Amino acid sequence: MKTRLQKSRKARSFALGFCVFVLSLLAGSSVLAQPNTSYKFVIEPPDDIYADSARIYLEFFQARLAKILEFPLDTTVTLYLATSESEFLNDTGITPPDWGAGIAFLEKSMIVIKSPKYITSGKSLKELIGHELAHIMLYRAVGGRWLPRWIQEGFAMTQSGEWHFGQDILVARAAWTGRLVYLHQMEDMLTFKGAQAQLAYTESYMAMSRLFRQSDSFVLADMLKMYRKSGDFYGAWKANIGTDYVTWTANWLTSISRQYHFLIFIWDNEMFWIILTIGFILIFVWKMRQNARTKRKWKIEDRINPPDDSYKQYYDGYYDEEDKV
Repeated sequence: MKTRLQKSRKARSFALGFCVFVLSLLAGSSVLAQPNTSYKFVIEPPDDIYADSARIYLEFFQARLAKILEFPLDTTVTLYLATSESEFLNDTGITPPDWGAGIAFLEKSMIVIKSPKYITSGKSLKELIGHELAHIMLYRAVGGRWLPRWIQEGFAMTQSGEWHFGQDILVARAAWTGRLVYLHQMEDMLTFKGAQAQLAYTESYMAMSRLFRQSDSFVLADMLKMYRKSGDFYGAWKANIGTDYVTWTANWLTSISRQYHFLIFIWDNEMFWIILTIGFILIFVWKMRQNARTKRKWKIEDRINPPDDSYKQYYDGYYDEEDKV
């Protein structure tokens, strides 16, 4: 009797333990399935006309960047919408370059951009927010370690969608004149003037695009993960890209120079456009003269063989009359 009672108690204990185990697994999976809510966005001033749009863009890019970096945002990001140039300077606390429309303070996780309500920057609010948030999330994904400036700017541009048709003409002109900016020279980008800064941004975008095309879309995330652990950027680069950093950047510059050297001759050479215009004029004159010769030919043919050809009428009528006889 005691044996049966003991067996019954063991069975109940086993069943209860199994249920607790299953419930704990389900609870754990539900926690894992919940979206990451460790980040927060604060927008100042909260009553700005673009505050709601800014929050939507922040949420959109947060999800996009977390996926490509395989590293979720884990902090509070404060976005200031400056309503004037003086307020922009006051919020940043520095004197940014005159071409700057936004700035990200990486350690503070703070973004300051010029509100499109008051200031025309040449870029959309969406592009500005995406660009600056990309800087912050890339910084946190690498554990606050150093990254080449061209990677920072190129990544921000590719993710925010800032590329516009015709930007590569700048690169083509620089390639033709031998004034391309070396990637390692972009560490001083904030000191560049407007045209040189635009060229540096465009080259950064093109270099990052080349990197993504040559590898899978998550190569950057893999490299950053290794870099976070080892602290060796160049080792992480070579392990994931397959080529050492110096060789890759040198090869990229050479390929860009060759690619755009002929393009600029076609697109940006004044003599080419003069020759092209003269060519169109000559074709137009030749076509007009050809049409005039064709019309003269038709007139001559009409005189020789008029539409009411009397000979044909006589010829047919002659045999008609003969048949009647």
